[in-house]
Amino acid sequence: MRTIVSSGNDALNLLYEAANHEATNREDAGTSNAGLPQAADAYYGTPGSTLSVGTAPVATMPVRISTASSDVMRVWNACRFVRMGWFRAEEAVTYVDLFFQNLSPLSPIITDFYSRHENHFLLVTQDPLLCCTILMISSRYHVLPGIGGASRSYFIHHRLWEHCQHLIMRIMLGQEKASKAKTRTVGSVEALLLMSEWHPRSLHFPPAADGWDSDLILSAADDRDEVQSPNPCTTASKSWLEDVIEPAKRSDRMSWMLLGCGLSLAHELGVFDDDNNAKASVGETQAYVERTALRRMRLRKLLYVFVEQLASRLGCTSMIPKSLNHSALQGISAISTSSLRGADQEWHLFMTAWIDLTKLVKSISDMLFPSASFSRQILRNGRYIGLLEHFQPLLSQWRKKYLDPCKLGDSLQDMLDIEYQYVRIYANSLGMQAVVERTLEEADSSEGSPDEALAMSLDAADYDFIQEVVDGSCAILQKVIKLAETGALLFSPVRIFLRITTSAIYLLKGLSLGVWTKKLQSSLDILDRSIVALRSSTLDDMHLASRYATLLDLHVARLRKSFVVSSRPPRLPTRPPSADRMVHDGAGGVSDALGTDVADGTADFGAFGGGGDGNGGVDGMFGAADDWLALPFDASMAPFAPGDVPGFEDARLDFIWTLPL
Repeated sequence: MRTIVSSGNDALNLLYEAANHEATNREDAGTSNAGLPQAADAYYGTPGSTLSVGTAPVATMPVRISTASSDVMRVWNACRFVRMGWFRAEEAVTYVDLFFQNLSPLSPIITDFYSRHENHFLLVTQDPLLCCTILMISSRYHVLPGIGGASRSYFIHHRLWEHCQHLIMRIMLGQEKASKAKTRTVGSVEALLLMSEWHPRSLHFPPAADGWDSDLILSAADDRDEVQSPNPCTTASKSWLEDVIEPAKRSDRMSWMLLGCGLSLAHELGVFDDDNNAKASVGETQAYVERTALRRMRLRKLLYVFVEQLASRLGCTSMIPKSLNHSALQGISAISTSSLRGADQEWHLFMTAWIDLTKLVKSISDMLFPSASFSRQILRNGRYIGLLEHFQPLLSQWRKKYLDPCKLGDSLQDMLDIEYQYVRIYANSLGMQAVVERTLEEADSSEGSPDEALAMSLDAADYDFIQEVVDGSCAILQKVIKLAETGALLFSPVRIFLRITTSAIYLLKGLSLGVWTKKLQSSLDILDRSIVALRSSTLDDMHLASRYATLLDLHVARLRKSFVVSSRPPRLPTRPPSADRMVHDGAGGVSDALGTDVADGTADFGAFGGGGDGNGGVDGMFGAADDWLALPFDASMAPFAPGDVPGFEDARLDFIWTLPL
């Protein structure tokens, strides 16, 4: 009351002193503030964003600042980003700590070496691109505490991504500074792999202004322009294309180029060279030599898996020559496998399983999709059945060897399970393709409707392949629900969200060809829970999860109203469900992955569904004859265009848009 207020600054100073006085009184009284909202920890939503409504997303909740020794603070205070005022030294430590706490366990790329504060000096001074990448990724997933935390996180993330681009360009152009901090290092290859897993936010925005846009120069139509085919997409399908398909394709293109750059740099650094007698040079300790040898061995295996997996999915030729396959898959050069302990041993077990699965994917791709003409040929002559039946036991053997023992931690085990189910879908989807193409041929050669032709085209082998796709897709979505419950889905790599999108697409297509009522209801329930999981794990309004959840909700609503009883339900002999679809129900019985009851040990699989009634229906595990439902047939129910490899195709969900609202 006694202070004279003569200006606005005097008023602000007075309020500041009053706040300090109140805080001091609380500390003196020993009052706990744990239950009170703190201004520094408040969440500030973005105006106009759906994420600002209600509670804040988990990823954007404020975090606690990490504490570190004065020596670590001194290292970070010398960092250029800190000196420029982007963030404080303790905030940089916080970003690194949170990266290794929430993100790094979900991908096998880097060890926890740099998670220890005493090693931050090496991270800052010797691995600039890796350091910047860790900060860039973490700044997108975590909001710093304090006023303006959300805005600062956007700013920091964008600035760090710009610097990452600068360092990548320096690598691409072969430029290097005369400094201790080198960019042409093993750590830079690890950074490029990390960026292929967690993308910057700017990937979802148009590029900056370009000086070579001919449309700005020649606005009028010209006879020399290429004729553009009309776009048949409806408003809804265009939304699907722009919100899901195009971001997924941009992700694939970015990952492919980053992996190519990383592979080239790894070749230059001799990562694939055989060096069984690595010794310490002048100024290097034996521990440093062993750590470097371990990083090179890890990169050898990681590059093989990442490049081969993406090449198979995109239908591209692998960038790793066959002459290097042996080098990529060989064991540790300078360190014996038996000497590995803890996380290193777990990583080795995981990568051994993933490499075997990758080799299986490569074999499937080479045998089923070597070319468009070959794929069409085996679909016409029926050879695909023998090929798929050849791979099914190989997949089961892999599962029994690596998945069933559960020797890994939860994060790696879940990742391996998702990858396995994806390969299962990838292989068996060829059976779905065969049904659609055979239905089209039957409809063209006869006077019957396509729906009747579909019932005639669906035989026992193809039904089994379709169920493998449906059950594999449901298994991935169930794993997604589990990851969302534990909070891990929020921080998962883009690769996992692309697996989710792909599995849901294949599930919708598999169900549309025909399904029994009980399995349809179970599958749609899993889809509903997956939508909830995706929405609860939305990072920001640009993330694929939020867009996909909205569109998937629309699809499921359309599907529920559009299934009709088939005029000719199939009546065919079939085989028992595969081991992948069988689980014990805990009461002595057996059920498949979606809860369909199967008689334990005495089921008669001679009739379609076990227990025929003689009239085309079933009275066992599948119910009555009118329980067979299907969507009105559409050619776009095929998983992929004829001769193409499975993946994202433009407007390949056309059958959804023809359904009634």
